[in-house]
Amino acid sequence: MIFFRMRHLNFNIFDSKRNLVLLVVFLLMFPKGGIKIHDIPLTWGYFLLGLFSIGALLRKTIIVHQERLHVIFALIPFLIIGALTMAINGVESLGMAVSFWISFLFLPFMFFCLFSKDIETFNEQLFFHLFVKGIFFIAIYGIALFVIKQVTGHFLEIPLLTMNLGDLGQLETKHINRGFVFKLISTYNNGNLYGICLLMLLPLFCFLEKTRWRHWIVKMSLLLTFSRTVWIGLFFHELCYQWFINKNKKTFFLTLIVSLILIIGALAALSAFYGFDWRFFTDTNLGGRRGQLDAIFDTGFFSPEPFNGFSEIVYAGMIFTFGWAGLVAFLFAMGAPLVYQIISRHLPDSHKCIALGLINYLFISSSDGAILLLPTMAFYWFLLSLLMRKSIVITQFDLPSKKRGNTPLKSLYVSKEMPR
Repeated sequence: MIFFRMRHLNFNIFDSKRNLVLLVVFLLMFPKGGIKIHDIPLTWGYFLLGLFSIGALLRKTIIVHQERLHVIFALIPFLIIGALTMAINGVESLGMAVSFWISFLFLPFMFFCLFSKDIETFNEQLFFHLFVKGIFFIAIYGIALFVIKQVTGHFLEIPLLTMNLGDLGQLETKHINRGFVFKLISTYNNGNLYGICLLMLLPLFCFLEKTRWRHWIVKMSLLLTFSRTVWIGLFFHELCYQWFINKNKKTFFLTLIVSLILIIGALAALSAFYGFDWRFFTDTNLGGRRGQLDAIFDTGFFSPEPFNGFSEIVYAGMIFTFGWAGLVAFLFAMGAPLVYQIISRHLPDSHKCIALGLINYLFISSSDGAILLLPTMAFYWFLLSLLMRKSIVITQFDLPSKKRGNTPLKSLYVSKEMPR
């Protein structure tokens, strides 16, 4: 037990409808709204997380479930390699260094320590209701913005909300021009980032939302990103979702084939309409990323390069920036807690969908993971912490209610109340 004199503050951060609405709005629906301080973005969503973290630190009791604490332990080797690399080789990009520590130190500390009890006990029905509405909104808004750009030649920009104030007038410089079309970017200001984040959330959305046409609206928004990484991720999602989540195995092949035919048909229609050929789908240069793979064979156990973020291919970037030791530590930090959750207990379908979203991300990271771009890692760590929740009972969406067959999570209690 660790004791401190502290004013008693007890509240559940996520149990407030206001707080849940704010987080869904500014992390999921408008993740890029904010300002820049010396080229370092400060978004409202991350600001709220920091504010809520201060509130959590002021509570008289912090409850950290042991399974969530294990994630922090798994991260330690990777953080040590990162710190040593920056200390020895130096830092070339301060913004990327700040993003690294936020993504792999502060966010995990928030979601697995400070918010452990909050995630375990918050109102999941309210959250899922907001979650489904939020996903559908960014898909509809993304398609509308895509059409507006095609018709008028200009993006609709709402500074401080749909974009950072410091990026006003600069959307077309953010690697979203395919030459024949600008990618769908929604409120994420980048087609790949939008698709990557949405693929993490897509399995849970498809499970919660029972209206099929809404599924296809969201999936169409992914196709309009014109990102081959996102397209491959969508194929992967369809295959895994039908196999692991669909209860009726007899219709597995039929449902899968229909889904793939619809996706391929949509891609063929887009190809014909915009006049690009099928070589776009079979680019052996990997969209200019081939050099990232070639560079890894010139890197040793540790890297001599100053820290400048990671390349698009996350695993190659880990090797180039931190060496092969860094890749091993990264895979352990990201994958070991997920694998443990999958193999150590019987997961209800809601948890399977959350796990599949995380697997989707680890799969597409072999092409483009946008790992240091906001809000990618906030989504990853939140979903992993949500996966560790003892049970998720969904009734509002007319879904089957299930309970886990395991014993409750053990907890580590850190009291900050001075004994009398």
